[in-house]
Amino acid sequence: MINLGQVRRFARHVNADHARKFSEHMMPHVVRPAQVIWNQVVGLIFLVLAVGALSKSYNAYRALGSEPNSGFQLFISLLFGVPMLCFGVASFMRARRISRR
Repeated sequence: MINLGQVRRFARHVNADHARKFSEHMMPHVVRPAQVIWNQVVGLIFLVLAVGALSKSYNAYRALGSEPNSGFQLFISLLFGVPMLCFGVASFMRARRISRR
């Protein structure tokens, strides 16, 4: 068991230079995987939004001749779905690029 006196003695020997060297050594090993995971999560969210919008656009396309509003619904769902798909793919590509550095 470590007591407070041992911690204080250890803290006197550790200075800012040691902390800076430790952080310079360890931070890339911590930040890079966190960035990869973050970009993958964001990409997954964008892809889920894109799948929902593009399935709605497919249904609007199938109902194009029978429903009067289907053309507008198709336009709006494509206007939302295509950028979400692009953002999702770009986020996964960014995560891959970060992991390969």
